[in-house]
Amino acid sequence: MKILRKGFTTGTCAAAAAKAAAMAIKESEVRRGPRKIEDFWGQSSRGSGEVMVDITLPEGKRVSLAALIKEVREDYAIASVIKDAGDDPDVTDGAEIVVKVKKIMKGVESEEEKQIVIKGGKGVGVVTKPGLQIPVGEPAINPVPRRMIVEAIREVLPDKAVEVTVEVPEGEALAKKTFNPRLGIVGGISIIGTTGIVEPMSLEALKATVRCEIDVFIAEAKSSSPLYLAPGKIGEDSLKRLFGPVRVVQTGNFVGFALEYAKDRGIKDIVYGGHPGKLAKILMGYYDTHSRNSPQATDFVAKHLGISEKFNTVEEIIKKTKTSSESDFWSERFSHLARDIATKIGIDFGFSTVEVYLFDMEKKLIGEGKWAG
Repeated sequence: MKILRKGFTTGTCAAAAAKAAAMAIKESEVRRGPRKIEDFWGQSSRGSGEVMVDITLPEGKRVSLAALIKEVREDYAIASVIKDAGDDPDVTDGAEIVVKVKKIMKGVESEEEKQIVIKGGKGVGVVTKPGLQIPVGEPAINPVPRRMIVEAIREVLPDKAVEVTVEVPEGEALAKKTFNPRLGIVGGISIIGTTGIVEPMSLEALKATVRCEIDVFIAEAKSSSPLYLAPGKIGEDSLKRLFGPVRVVQTGNFVGFALEYAKDRGIKDIVYGGHPGKLAKILMGYYDTHSRNSPQATDFVAKHLGISEKFNTVEEIIKKTKTSSESDFWSERFSHLARDIATKIGIDFGFSTVEVYLFDMEKKLIGEGKWAG
């Protein structure tokens, strides 16, 4: 079986481009003013000014990406990175992520003035509806990529105040192939990524990975151990916080395949953890939870909780219930949702027990339920 290549997220590419631009600014200062780009870095297959940039991923690993220095002036520099999504069928694969880093000129650089301001330019979407990780009106550059950009620049320019503008020249066209328009993100794509790495998520690759991980679990586990499943990283991390260093199999969007294979291999007990925006789709009857093959769960979750108000995302619902004075009531409602999901899985696949744990985007437990056949 072919081993599929991992790729880099748009967030990682933006951080690398930002660092490359910062390097160009620093080099220009050392050489006292802008010169021809090839005087700094020479020629490459992409033209003048290609440089390898090392950045740190959220989990601490250092990776190296090729960046192109596009322009250097006295007070700013522009660099870009071509996104390589590996073997993942990502619509942004091959997209150019362009970052301009501009010095903010100030009279006295106090600690407050040594700031990094991050903006979105052409091809980066703007958030227009509540319920996302970014406030309304802000560019759709998620929290983790923002931190990566800041850390990358600070490695090169530790004391300077700079303005960072992220652009994706083809972003507006690419966004039409994503879920952004439905989420109220207009004008371009989102700069995203929680780990900095794109995991190959093709159907066959995912199935092979799930099969292998379940096989390893069976080989290592005690007979009484349940199989821990999660759609992705949020669910996996949350389950490990709750249960300790357990092996968690990531199912991706192919929930039904994972459950069917687990049943065929003789697994009797299941523990499933994840965000209700994903797991509620199971209760809706969708065991392939990809947005292409299943609708959003927002209205369904609101109705199940007994809320008539309209929301943009399930996370927005969660935030509203958290601010309510009736926290115990909403905890029970989410637990009722978890029990219903567990019951459907148990009945549909014939497991002995199914436990479902629902977590918010901050990986906090908001509901739990169990089914026993």
